[in-house]
Amino acid sequence: MRKALIFLCFAFALGASVTATGTKIEIWLLGWTNEMGRIAQELVDERFTPETGIIVDVKPLAYADAGNKVLLALASRDTPDIISCGTDVADLALRGGLIDLAAFKPDEYAELEQKLFSSVMGPFTFEARRFALPSDVSCLVAAYRTDILADLGMEIPQTWEEVTSAQPKALARGKTFAFMRFDEMWAFYCMITQYGGNFFSSDGFSSALDRPESVEAFKAYVELFTKHGFPKEVVGVTPFIEGEQILYVDGLWLYPTIETVAPQLKGKWQVSLLPGVERDGKLYNGSSPGSVLLGISTYSKHKEEAWEFLKWFLGTDVLTEVANQVLAKGSGYMWLPANKVAMQNVNLPEDVKKVYFDQIEACIPIPYGVNAGVQFRYVVFAIQNAVLQGVDPEKAILDAAKAMNDDMARRKVEYKRFLDEFDRQNAKPLKQ
Repeated sequence: MRKALIFLCFAFALGASVTATGTKIEIWLLGWTNEMGRIAQELVDERFTPETGIIVDVKPLAYADAGNKVLLALASRDTPDIISCGTDVADLALRGGLIDLAAFKPDEYAELEQKLFSSVMGPFTFEARRFALPSDVSCLVAAYRTDILADLGMEIPQTWEEVTSAQPKALARGKTFAFMRFDEMWAFYCMITQYGGNFFSSDGFSSALDRPESVEAFKAYVELFTKHGFPKEVVGVTPFIEGEQILYVDGLWLYPTIETVAPQLKGKWQVSLLPGVERDGKLYNGSSPGSVLLGISTYSKHKEEAWEFLKWFLGTDVLTEVANQVLAKGSGYMWLPANKVAMQNVNLPEDVKKVYFDQIEACIPIPYGVNAGVQFRYVVFAIQNAVLQGVDPEKAILDAAKAMNDDMARRKVEYKRFLDEFDRQNAKPLKQ
C-alpha cells in the first residue's frame, strides 16, 4: 500500500512537472470576447494541457485593432504561434507570414479538412496551398414574418422573382420586403453567386465582375432598390419586429437575437434560406460565407505543438463544447463551429439547425483575391454609383471590373517575388 502511494505521488509530481515545464504556445483569436476566451482557456487547461504537456495562452483579439497588431507582430517577427485572420490570410502567407499547412502535414490536414464546411475554405486557398483552417462559420440567413405572408396569401418565397412579384402588394399594404443596406457588399455577393458569377477569378489576380453572369446579377441586385422599392437603409431588426418589413436578413445570430428581444413574435416568424435564382432547372440560394481562420506563424518556434493544438481545438468535441457554452452564456449571441458534426450537436432547435446547415452548404466559397480589402471597394463604388447616382448598372460594374483588373495586374508584378520565394521555401522541409 505504501509503495503504491509513493508511486502515485511520484506520478503526480512527474505530471505536474511536465505541465509546468512544457512548451508554451500562444494563440490570438480574432473577434472573440473575453468571455469566449475564458471558455476556451478553461477547456485548454482542463483537457489539452494535462494530456499533452503543452501550455496554451489564449488571447482574444478585437477586430478594431487586429490588422495593425498582426502586421506589427509579423514585421518584428515576434508573433503568436497561431494567428487568426479574415480574408487577408493568403496575403499574409504569400508575403512569408504563415506556413502552408497542407505541405506541413499533408495527410493530417486532408483528414481534418474533410470534417469542415467547404464553403469557408476559399480565402486561404491558393492553388494547392492551404494557409489556415476555419474555426467557426457564418453567413447571411433570412427571417420571414409568416403571419404577414399568410395575409398576403403567400408561403415563404423560394426565389427573388417571387419576392419582387409580391412586393407591389406588400407596398400597397404599407409593408415591404427588404434585403440589407443597399451598398452592403456581402448582400450582393449572395446574389452574384446565385447567378453563377463572382468577385474574383480562380487565379486570384483577375476580376470576375465582367463575366455575363456577374453583370446580370448586378443589374438584378440594383433593381431591388431602384425598381422594386426595397429600402436602401435597413435599421436593424426593429422594423421586422414591428411588422413593417416582411423579410429580414442578418448573420446566423439572427435566430437567438429575435428569440431574445421579441418573444411576442413566437409563432409569427420563421428562419429560412435566402431567396434564390433558378438556373438550369436547379435553385441556387447561396449566401456569403465567412469564418475566423487559424494559421501557424512562420516565425513560431513550436510549429509541431501548434499543429497538435489546432487538431485538438478543431475537433468535434471541443468545438461542440465551445459553441454550446457560448450559446448558453451569451444573451442573444451565438458562435457556430466550422466542423460539420459539431454543428449538428449545437443546442438549437432542429428546424433552425437544418436551415443553418443547408444555408452554409449552399454557399459558394469566396475565392482568394490579391489584397481583397482594396478590391472590395470597387464593388461598393459600383453599387453606390448605380443606386445613388443613376449610372447604368452594366457600365458601373464593368468600370469596377476594369479598375479591379488594373489594380490586380500591378499587384501581380509586386507579388511575383513573394510567390517565387514562397515556392523556394516550401520546396524544403520546414525547420522547427
